[in-house]
Amino acid sequence: MSADLVFAGGLEMSRNDSVLPFPHAAEEAQLTEFLERVERVLETCADPGDWELTPMDSLSPGLRAYLVERGLMTPAFSRETDPWKGFGLYRGGIASLEVNGRDHIRLMVSRAGEVLSGLWSTLDELDDVLESGLGFAYDERWGYLTARAEDAGTGLRAHSLVHLPALMVTGQLGSVAVKLIGKGITLSPVWGGAGGLFQVSNKGGLGRAELRIAEKVDAVSRQLAEQEHAMRKRLLEENPVQVRDYVGRSLGVAQQAWSMTVEEALGLISAVQSGVDMGVIALDGFTPASAFALMRRVQPGHIAMEELGEPDAEVDDPRFDEVRARLLRRAFGSARTLDRRE
Repeated sequence: MSADLVFAGGLEMSRNDSVLPFPHAAEEAQLTEFLERVERVLETCADPGDWELTPMDSLSPGLRAYLVERGLMTPAFSRETDPWKGFGLYRGGIASLEVNGRDHIRLMVSRAGEVLSGLWSTLDELDDVLESGLGFAYDERWGYLTARAEDAGTGLRAHSLVHLPALMVTGQLGSVAVKLIGKGITLSPVWGGAGGLFQVSNKGGLGRAELRIAEKVDAVSRQLAEQEHAMRKRLLEENPVQVRDYVGRSLGVAQQAWSMTVEEALGLISAVQSGVDMGVIALDGFTPASAFALMRRVQPGHIAMEELGEPDAEVDDPRFDEVRARLLRRAFGSARTLDRRE
């Protein structure tokens, strides 16, 4: 049951050309030539149509935001507009590729509800394809060389998104985060902490095999999810009126509001998911996976791309807040709070 609160998992692999300087020190002509080389490798070494490589300066703001929200692009790279920076999409979103960002290559795979070790084979296969046509910087002592020293070695970053609102509101996460640092794991808030979603990731790529890194992040994520379930149970047992009041009020706002910010929407979705999990709210078919899908749908990029169909829409457009509220009214329209006797 604990794994249901691990909403998503992802792997990122950083690689650099064996000859060129790192992107921050390379000349524009060198980076342009490298982007062209990557394009040729994808055309010749991968199956036809597998990859779609696009210059970053041609991607709309809405699409960039959408890709970040799907875990297919890093936030920092989404702000890049240089024509020598490219973005590749593998088979419509199974994986993605950032070219000439912080490192020459960053491969990414991300899935909702996916175990990280299950993603490794996909990432490893794509890494082999790229390495067959591009020479990567490698040192016998340090492993794969990266622009940020702590990523050297495997060049792998594994991360999971875990829903931890009860641990957050009770102030337990601070001490947990300190303990995890000693184990080489970082715990950080996602979306500024709105919705109680946190990212669990490895710190550094030295000293462990890639699959072991993914397995370790998986294990820590499941442990945190178990602690979250235990804390929710404890809160309901010790403070039943306060819990029911908070969850009930959140449901009422979600069912009646006509405009809301993304932060408010995330908090309401989180409260309803926790209420369903604790048996305080009845809502057929609303699983943790449903909650995460809805958290994504209320994000600006998803609203621009999926709800409005306007990739160039500005995120401060007042329609975004209206669409967000409508999505929650529809999702929670049939929900009801449960009396203790039910």
